[in-house]
Amino acid sequence: MRVAVTDENVWPWLRGSTALANRPIELEYLPGTDRAAVRDRLSGATAYVGVFFDAELARAVGPDFRFLQVTAAGTDHIAIDELPTSVAVCNAYGHGRSIAEHVLMVLLAARRHLLWRDAELRQGRWRTRMVDPTAPVFRTLRDSTVGIIGFGHIGRSIAQLCRAVGMRPIAVRKSASSRDVSDPDAGWVAGLDALGDLLDESDVLVVACPLTDETRGLIAASELKRLGSAATVVNVGRGAVFNESDLYDALRQGTIANAALDVWTTPASADVAPPSPFPFAELDNVVMTPHFSATADDTYSERAEEVVENLVHLLDGTALRNVVREASP
Repeated sequence: MRVAVTDENVWPWLRGSTALANRPIELEYLPGTDRAAVRDRLSGATAYVGVFFDAELARAVGPDFRFLQVTAAGTDHIAIDELPTSVAVCNAYGHGRSIAEHVLMVLLAARRHLLWRDAELRQGRWRTRMVDPTAPVFRTLRDSTVGIIGFGHIGRSIAQLCRAVGMRPIAVRKSASSRDVSDPDAGWVAGLDALGDLLDESDVLVVACPLTDETRGLIAASELKRLGSAATVVNVGRGAVFNESDLYDALRQGTIANAALDVWTTPASADVAPPSPFPFAELDNVVMTPHFSATADDTYSERAEEVVENLVHLLDGTALRNVVREASP
């Protein structure tokens, strides 16, 4: 079995896997930027392991190709519908703890105005109530309600960590059909039709859902207004779940208090460029990060374990893990 690998982050663990040693499998790493080489190898490959797989690559697969392993949770960068129906598609996780820690970190930073207090002190300004009675104060997280959009692996990890610091999680998810008040990790979990209730109850809104036709532009001006002027927004899902223009206006006008944004509508790039067409960097109530909430070392090792497990299942003809699309007979 020939496997083309373009994810450089999981490659070291795949290459050194004892579970794959002495198995009839040939792993080959190819830089994702070398599209000609990737297309060439796909013509004779059985499987592909990587984050991105567009329509051009889908058209390059050969007759023996039967498995695509996405090394991330999101599949919006995968041209699934362009692949033959005989190809199974799976995704991978392993990043729930890393993203949950990121959410807690940036939430505290936003609430406590950490970056701005740091910048002021570097300029010699002690802006604290001890010396400046006009300095802002902040709320602790205790007894705050955090509303989570998306309650899969990531959303549940976020809820568990938020509960540990005294917050009350509630959540909406696509797969929920009715309100469940028995979930061990949340006060209640309901379908997306309960989004309004979630916004009304939440002090903090965390977006951790995938980008789909249903979630694109899900949060716009009316939803942000419903959150209220004391609310904090954290986005670790996809940038386009928000109407980015409305989010910028809400932060600039004080419709919501602050935000921590890890994902953007502008494609990720190593070039120095604004992550958005809107000047979020000019706002002093935004914590900005370059989609790095999942990039912990143990994220990649855990993802690699999931990939290895699926490659073994593929070799043995047993059930795959984290199936996004089943292969047709």
